[in-house]
Amino acid sequence: MADMSDVVVEVVEDSRGFAELEEEWEDLHRQCPQATPFQSWEWLYSWWEYYGEDYEVRLITVWHEGLLVGILPLMLERRWGHARLLFVGTGLSDYLDVIVRAGWEDKVLESGVQALKRMECWRIADLQQLRPEAAAWGLYWWDGPRIRLRQDSCPVVDVRPWDELLASLSSNLRSTVRRALRRAAADGLQRKVADASSIRQAAERLVALHREAWRGRTIGPEHLTQRFEAFTVAAAERLAYRGLGSISEFYQDGEVLISDFLMFGRDFCGTYILGASQKALQRYQWSSLYIWDAVEIAHSRDRSYLDLLRGEEPYKLRWSSRIIPTDRLILGKHRTAWIPYAGYHTLRSRAKLYVRSGSAPLWIKSAVGKYDTLRHRVNQSRNELDGRL
Repeated sequence: MADMSDVVVEVVEDSRGFAELEEEWEDLHRQCPQATPFQSWEWLYSWWEYYGEDYEVRLITVWHEGLLVGILPLMLERRWGHARLLFVGTGLSDYLDVIVRAGWEDKVLESGVQALKRMECWRIADLQQLRPEAAAWGLYWWDGPRIRLRQDSCPVVDVRPWDELLASLSSNLRSTVRRALRRAAADGLQRKVADASSIRQAAERLVALHREAWRGRTIGPEHLTQRFEAFTVAAAERLAYRGLGSISEFYQDGEVLISDFLMFGRDFCGTYILGASQKALQRYQWSSLYIWDAVEIAHSRDRSYLDLLRGEEPYKLRWSSRIIPTDRLILGKHRTAWIPYAGYHTLRSRAKLYVRSGSAPLWIKSAVGKYDTLRHRVNQSRNELDGRL
């Protein structure tokens, strides 16, 4: 066990305290090897501004002689008879984690465990979207009930010179990509990355194009809300200011046709939200254009891979060289609450993996699909009910 005599643990329980951590959090984020843009203050505070009203903030902060050495960025949800801890940003963040200054991993995680034991309000801690190298896996030695479950997959493309990358694709995809690029060049499409002075307008265009691209198809209801748009604009502005993100656009005669929200991690460039006009969807094989653009940007920034982030859509898999899995870690304060919660999510995780394997019978695929639809409707109804209350 680590010697904890030289650290101080404080739990931030209000939005003002969250806001006041900006400078220290920024320094900690720079010094955390595992951190992605999704752990930045800019991303998580933006999320909290627009989604935090349904939760209570519980940031476990660890200090050494006035230096912030770690944060467990948690929030408490009290709903429908249960109280669970989640990472701030759960739902809209592709990667979540504890934030730890290099060299302080053992003390921060031990401090976090002790703080969780002292915290009386929770019964379940559902820590989601953890990468294999996430610092939060150090919490797995929690001495209460715990389980690790597979959650999602993020296809990635190793960044190489463009001709070399094309050579690694199937002949059909290679021909499709070259045809798309030739057509775009012939039509005079140009591309640009928004700078700080234009990022707000670019973010607003991105959300509009995102909705237009999904017109007539199933889209998460939240993506159609004013709250989602406001959050996206705020996060894009703050990330761009820090150099952690931006928006790349294809345009023709002053009209933006394709837009991509890019996240800049230490070793990767990620594509978070995509948008395209109906004109672009009909005229171009637009996934080829945005991936080409993102690869070029990643290469220019000396990133080793392009992360296509959550989702195993077929077009992503045709490009990907490997998959980054994300798991969830479910901790329990008491077995009475943990057993049914963990049991339910264990069955659901196995069912989803069965469906992804392609060997699941039709009734399982149908059941999983119906559950997803029902879950969206229940969550929407809960939000509407909470609003009336």
